[in-house]
Amino acid sequence: MRTLLVAATCCITSLPAWAAPTPTQITEAITSAKILPASVALNARYSLGEVSLYMYRSSKVSDNDLKIDSVLITKTLRDKFGSDIKAVQLNFYDKESKAQIRQCTVNQTHVNSFAAKQISQDQLMDMLTIARMSAGGGAGGGSSVISASKQAVLSATVVPGFEQRKREMTLLKIKDLADKDGNYQEIFSMFKRMEALVAAGQVNSIPPLYNDIETKILVEASKADERGRADLLASQARRTQALAQTNILSYSPPWGFGLWRRTAIWNAIKRLNERGNDVSSYLVALKDTVDKPLSRGDNEAVKAGVIRLEQSLGLPGGYTW
Repeated sequence: MRTLLVAATCCITSLPAWAAPTPTQITEAITSAKILPASVALNARYSLGEVSLYMYRSSKVSDNDLKIDSVLITKTLRDKFGSDIKAVQLNFYDKESKAQIRQCTVNQTHVNSFAAKQISQDQLMDMLTIARMSAGGGAGGGSSVISASKQAVLSATVVPGFEQRKREMTLLKIKDLADKDGNYQEIFSMFKRMEALVAAGQVNSIPPLYNDIETKILVEASKADERGRADLLASQARRTQALAQTNILSYSPPWGFGLWRRTAIWNAIKRLNERGNDVSSYLVALKDTVDKPLSRGDNEAVKAGVIRLEQSLGLPGGYTW
């Protein structure tokens, strides 16, 4: 068990009160404390002193470690925001299956009892429980995914009423995800179920579904951004290869020192290109380490560049310059 646990709980009861924290401030405080792995994305909600946190964790992380994380996070938030934090509910979504949630709630009674030495460390851990529940079913009673076109998502609007501004912001995130060709179908289906609950006046059933939607948006938006970066790199590679093709068509080894060996290198590069290989790095090396020194009359640098390219291309080289 982590040795930080005692320190995490001994000074939690007499803290100054601060302004009610925002979800962004909450997640930033936890991230700064480095309690969780850097790869864990957090989504937070705050209402009347109660913090709800949502994240994905591996099923390999033990219940005991999740309890310790819960206590350390609670301590961090109480240190930062004082008595505005009454309780912290942590929802750990199964990173592998996405189908299960482990939930742990730490309230002020738990931590105060331990800080006052009314209970031992082991008793505190025993008091905390890990509840298990299914994810994705939502509060709307169904789990089918609505098949919606991108245009249908982009033109969607919210039902007037309960927490309208928050739902508008959520819809904007879903539209952004759809615009990036992300995996928006399941999330939009859940959003439509939430809108049906608003229309029916079943507001008590909305917060769990809303939090589930926000968590899924966070994960899928990260994936979409990663795909976008990969597409950008692929596009840059295609442009580089196209430039290489232009260079191949327009280039011929300049006259001068080491012409025979430089021509052999050039022919090897052309053969690789004809086989569909990316030769852009060879072209850059040829111009920067061979042709430029040649233009300056630096034959020793030309020799070094030629030898390196011959070795890279698997050419036998020779003694004649």
